[in-house]
Amino acid sequence: MTDHDKVKELLRTKDQAPLSIEPATSALIVVDVQRWFTRPDYPRAQIIDKLVSGASDEYFERVHTKVLGNIRRLQNAFRSHGLPVIFLAVGTCVPDGRDLPDWMRDFDRLGMELLGSPVCPPVNDESWQIDDAVAPLPGEMVLNKTSSGALASTRLDQTLHNMGINSLVVCGLTTAVCVSQTAREAADRGFRVIIAEDACTEMSEQMHESALLAFSWVFGRVRSTAEVVELLGSAAAPG
Repeated sequence: MTDHDKVKELLRTKDQAPLSIEPATSALIVVDVQRWFTRPDYPRAQIIDKLVSGASDEYFERVHTKVLGNIRRLQNAFRSHGLPVIFLAVGTCVPDGRDLPDWMRDFDRLGMELLGSPVCPPVNDESWQIDDAVAPLPGEMVLNKTSSGALASTRLDQTLHNMGINSLVVCGLTTAVCVSQTAREAADRGFRVIIAEDACTEMSEQMHESALLAFSWVFGRVRSTAEVVELLGSAAAPG
């Protein structure tokens, strides 16, 4: 048995602990499901494919054949129980992107070099908007962030505490960056966190699986959309 096999066996043992979702104190966090992450005709995908042709093809296939549909299913389940659905988006609040961290500005500089345009869109730009397939309903909150993890640059933490929320289901784009970073930050602040494994994806399946494995080792749980919906239904059912 390899070291990795032993780690996976440890995780299987750890994962046997009881898992519950209390509807009255739960929220769904939809991370960065914006047009510039879901469509190939924006600079992010264009840069990737300029560097390595076809590198984002399977990513977009997974987004449109699996991820968006599972996010909708989660949204429907949370909304049906009257639970908050909160959207995160990433974008710059100033024209030259000076409010972004260095690593995001580096990506913008690469965009200017290869395409003549930055990658990260300004807030309220067409490409900044949440994808139509999972768009917010009137009254649902959309928080802009200028970091990978939402709690580093938004009022999400305070908002959740004000709402009496202590459990989160996190989904969106992409698994190894903004989804898992947001989930980790929330776990560090005392929230119980589940990542919906089939309602997020990454540039490769290996990156996706590695990010989920690392998260589940310490920070929280990983469950399918179907399991989350079932847990919500069971918790809401009369005893």
